[in-house]
Amino acid sequence: MEPNETLKKNKNRDSIIRIARQVFNKYGYDKTRMEHIAKASGKGKSSIYYYFKSKEQIFQSVVLKEAVAFRHTIINALAKTPNPVDKIKVYVLTRMNIIKIYTNFHSALKNSKLRHLDFVRRLNSLYDKEEIRLFKDILEEGVKKNYFNVKNLDLAAMALIMAVKGIEDYLFRTSDAEEFTSRIDQLLNLILHGIII
Repeated sequence: MEPNETLKKNKNRDSIIRIARQVFNKYGYDKTRMEHIAKASGKGKSSIYYYFKSKEQIFQSVVLKEAVAFRHTIINALAKTPNPVDKIKVYVLTRMNIIKIYTNFHSALKNSKLRHLDFVRRLNSLYDKEEIRLFKDILEEGVKKNYFNVKNLDLAAMALIMAVKGIEDYLFRTSDAEEFTSRIDQLLNLILHGIII
């Protein structure tokens, strides 16, 4: 394939992924049809099938693109934060705020109806491991810098993740951004009280 053809093909795939992201946001995975994606992209269904074998393959591309952006946003936010206590708060606030942007990725993590998709199961496993690693790194840094008193980093990381996931659904019910941030801060202060020196 010629370089220009490859470039054009990649550009068309990216365009379909971008449009499909909006369609999946609107209808959800189960209710989205290839016809919806074709119509929204101004292409025939056969043109969509030229680039993607199935709706699942398009959804996978959308979710993976969001997952990469999600991870980069969090890593960048953590890199700008020197204090380990603040890193945990920044992680949680950033995570909570960007989940509202990357709804397909969040749906793949949360919606049990999507667990029948192989890539969703793999993504959940990878994301859980990545989240534990991030929290463990923050806690380890905090112990070294004498911010935290933690004996078992793995257990503490898992406990923090469970706490964050436990409050996530509740916090999403509030639409007031100021109240949202305030509640997260209050809850994190309660959670971190047990490990801060």
